[in-house]
Amino acid sequence: MSKQAIASETFEIGLGEGLKVKGRVRAIPDGVRKPVVVVAHGFRGFQDWAFWPEVAERLAGLGYYAVSFDFSRITAKEEGLDETQVAEASTVSQELSDLEALLGEIKHRGLPLREEADAGKVALLGHSRSGGSSIIHAGEHPESVSAVVVWNGGASPVNVSSDPNLTLVQRAVALDQEKNSERFNVTNHFVGLTLPALIVQGDADSQRLLDFVDRLKELAPGQKYVSIPGANHTFGVTHPYEGATEQLNAAFEETAAFLNESLGGKVV
Repeated sequence: MSKQAIASETFEIGLGEGLKVKGRVRAIPDGVRKPVVVVAHGFRGFQDWAFWPEVAERLAGLGYYAVSFDFSRITAKEEGLDETQVAEASTVSQELSDLEALLGEIKHRGLPLREEADAGKVALLGHSRSGGSSIIHAGEHPESVSAVVVWNGGASPVNVSSDPNLTLVQRAVALDQEKNSERFNVTNHFVGLTLPALIVQGDADSQRLLDFVDRLKELAPGQKYVSIPGANHTFGVTHPYEGATEQLNAAFEETAAFLNESLGGKVV
């Protein structure tokens, strides 16, 4: 890993109706344009959850323009928007809108340290639910993405909107899923990808995700799949962060090798 200093700057993207995407860019400020890696947290996470700051820092140290961010549902809750707005901001539709806005800023060089970014080489790294959103975005906007990495995720939400025990957020997510079932068919998007993808899956994660990955292997054998022995949904990591686990390091190393091959970026 490079010993050069890494610059770090924050940004904010206004989406309207009080919603915002807030994030941080990390890069070695050497004036060389670098492949972009967008790091997307899971449904219950946030950009500073446990391992994400370290993952983004390590990616920047390897010579990438690393972008981490909070989906708009995070700032909606933090800034006191009402429960209905927070619920609507928690849907997959909004998650996709957030990604589209962020990728648009990258394309138009609207983020900090823009002189360090090669907007023609962009990879998405999504964990849990955002892994599925990353696949959908890549399927819908292949011109804006060069590669996709999914950590322990990709499968669609499973709640049914008629369940009386759902919270407001859960019901909003379920209704959104039901209204957009064809659009949100992650498997179909994945099979149709014309760009390289890596699925990193812990073998101690939920059976639903393990079955989902097995299905992807059958339908898209040309993509890359890596199983991490003994890894649960968060690679054995908890929040507050106490340091990387062997499983997290394995996931990162596989990801770094894939990104270097797929983006053609120079590892510093």
